[in-house]
Amino acid sequence: MDKLVEMKGIRKSFFGVEVLHGVDFEVAAGEVVALCGENGAGKSTLVKVLAGVHARDSGDVLLMGEKIGNSTPLEMQHKGVSMIHQELVLIEDMTAAQNIFLSREPCNKLGFIDFKKMNNDAKELLKSLGQDIKPTTMVRDLKIAQKQMIEIAKSISFDVKVIIMDEPTAVLTNKESEILFKLIKSLAERGIGIIYISHRLGEIKEIADRVTVLRDGNLVATKLLEDVTQKEIATLMVGREISDSVVAEFEGDESEIVIEVNNMSGDILRDISFSVAKGEIIGFSGLIGAGRSELMEMVFGLRKYDMGEVLLYGKQVKIKNARKAICANLGFATEDRKGTGLVQDRSISENIDFVYRVKNKGGFLMPKNVEARATEKIRDLRIVCTGATQFVKNLSGGNQQKVVLAKWLQSDPDIFIIDEPTRGIDVGARQEIYSIIKDLATRGKTIIVVSSDMTEVLSICQRVIVMHEGMITGVLTGDERTEENIMHHAINVM
Repeated sequence: MDKLVEMKGIRKSFFGVEVLHGVDFEVAAGEVVALCGENGAGKSTLVKVLAGVHARDSGDVLLMGEKIGNSTPLEMQHKGVSMIHQELVLIEDMTAAQNIFLSREPCNKLGFIDFKKMNNDAKELLKSLGQDIKPTTMVRDLKIAQKQMIEIAKSISFDVKVIIMDEPTAVLTNKESEILFKLIKSLAERGIGIIYISHRLGEIKEIADRVTVLRDGNLVATKLLEDVTQKEIATLMVGREISDSVVAEFEGDESEIVIEVNNMSGDILRDISFSVAKGEIIGFSGLIGAGRSELMEMVFGLRKYDMGEVLLYGKQVKIKNARKAICANLGFATEDRKGTGLVQDRSISENIDFVYRVKNKGGFLMPKNVEARATEKIRDLRIVCTGATQFVKNLSGGNQQKVVLAKWLQSDPDIFIIDEPTRGIDVGARQEIYSIIKDLATRGKTIIVVSSDMTEVLSICQRVIVMHEGMITGVLTGDERTEENIMHHAINVM
């Protein structure tokens, strides 16, 4: 196969710290190459060098045999390299069609934008992705999964030769992921090279031809997928054996109900009731749009409900905002770490200390104390960074997720809601997060996990509540906890 991309000896540093140490990487025409590694291994940095987001310090990049210098993202797009970023980079106050064809809008004979053609082209493009999204819909009104599909449509709208996909299925349903996999195979058959970054080793085995593994900014191995198992890939990523997840045994007191929700209705939710005991880890599963996140937002006071009640330790409470929830010893790590989880232009220490200061009613800010608290959490959660003063926006996605968890753990909540706890987190760090969750439960904390990853909820949750279109359609315990039963209730098969 002809080589589309050759990267030789790529080096890149940030703030004096080298994160890529002479990495080699290549992609051939019609090939799907998976790029794997722990968070902070350098995956996103390497592909951002290729896409023109970062300028390399040294090394060569060849595109179809031609050596190219450092270029801008737009220049690289016009050269045929397009990237779908892990964090969405859409313009919220523009329509889906405007985002797809931004800076490339079709014009009529008079030189004005031909909105009819642009909308029709966007509609056909989205239809090819199995999406029934109106081109005139404002992006801010779309769900996260729909926004991801807009990113994909935008990427393939160019005359692409190489597409970089950074965690593209992180916010997609199983059905949407299947559509994406079919699209990837179709693109490869047309001779387009695909660079696929994912921590989901199962889907890598399904769609990729080769896998390249990075660890600590170094190239570890490049192997054919047919010659390596998922466990071997995981071992290459972390440099040690990875043990299989096991269900945490419930060590709490079933009679001591910490939080109880009765007959909650509002928005898409209809008559939701559940309770969680002290020391229990309970999971909420279901397809995107089932209402899981909306339910947690109501419990935490971020969204109003029309009917129902919330009881903490048997007493009814009215939690009207996040401050009241925090003071009631609730924590809520939301699914959108970029939008609602972190302040990107602030340091790690400032982000980690935010909830702590709210709970402790502010007070005089002692920078040494703030940094000391942050440094402790950086060590405990193994956050890869240059120090507590580093800006959050300069961290990898997985390390940003760890900062979100650190922020809430700093406030020591009794009830911790975690929405998509390991989205974008590598296999090694995933086990660390699971250990943290289990340890919290052992200490008597009540944990509510919302996750689209069925393996995840089955691995760490003693009970799994399944939702469909705003209703609870199943509560699974013991041997009932299977992927088949979760999917059965998620699509509400009667």
